[in-house]
Amino acid sequence: MQMQRFRKWCARQPACFWSCVETNMEDQLSIYRVEISGWDIHEQFFVERSALQWGQGDHRTALIRRRVRPGALVFIRLLQETAPGSSFPVAYRAKQIRAREDDEMYELSLSQVWPAGQDSSPGGTALLDTARDRARGVN
Repeated sequence: MQMQRFRKWCARQPACFWSCVETNMEDQLSIYRVEISGWDIHEQFFVERSALQWGQGDHRTALIRRRVRPGALVFIRLLQETAPGSSFPVAYRAKQIRAREDDEMYELSLSQVWPAGQDSSPGGTALLDTARDRARGVN
């Protein structure tokens, strides 16, 4: 029910929407003006403005025009009128992607990506460096 209202609300918004944030205390739901960037399903880089729906807990949803792969990394930057240039992109992973009925918009269910700590297992870069060293014969 909340997502249906969110979709309808986003579709009705004029250009002036992008200068506001709406909070619905009844549903504990906030909607923020954001810029989303990443690579679409055709591996083309995109940047578009959208709305981020922030529900209870870690539930975040956005509607975008470009289709992305499940598990894709996207970057979301909060657009603020009060302090331009003070917002930095935050990495999110697209957990689920649903096409809207008209196939012109895609609904992303998002989870924030956190950097691995120093005491955790090696990340992708460390594994790549190890593989590269092995290929060169360096142990």
